[in-house]
Amino acid sequence: MINQAQAQDERGFTAGNTVNFMFPQESMADTYDFGWGIYANMDYNFNKHLAARFDLGWNTVTGPDFNDTITGLPQSQKMSVWEFTGGLKASVSIVYVEVRGGYFTGINSWGFVPAVGLRIGKFDVQGSYTMAGDNKWISARLGFYWAK
Repeated sequence: MINQAQAQDERGFTAGNTVNFMFPQESMADTYDFGWGIYANMDYNFNKHLAARFDLGWNTVTGPDFNDTITGLPQSQKMSVWEFTGGLKASVSIVYVEVRGGYFTGINSWGFVPAVGLRIGKFDVQGSYTMAGDNKWISARLGFYWAK
């Protein structure tokens, strides 16, 4: 049985930063090849198994170079996407699953992000599948939680 002091230690905010690598899927992969980004992450832990998760992230996605049909000059496909998401995270030991929803600029759409991750101490590794409008991508993230 957990005593009152241990229960208080498990509650509260944690914050960190994440590096994100994006791999476009389906129709998004026809235009873009690869993306990367940085995130600020904040969790509010209700207990050791359940937390609210909030992410603010910026990603840039690039595609293959092409020649402009008017000028003939080489151009590159690029898009910036800001992500504002929140959801719930459920942990079992060091493994967790989470579901976030929110708004994605650049795509100008609401989206949904199911994810699975591994949290070892202050380090976090996560894989997710983002669906925002007609755009879909797989992400791999590496994070460090620096604040309790």
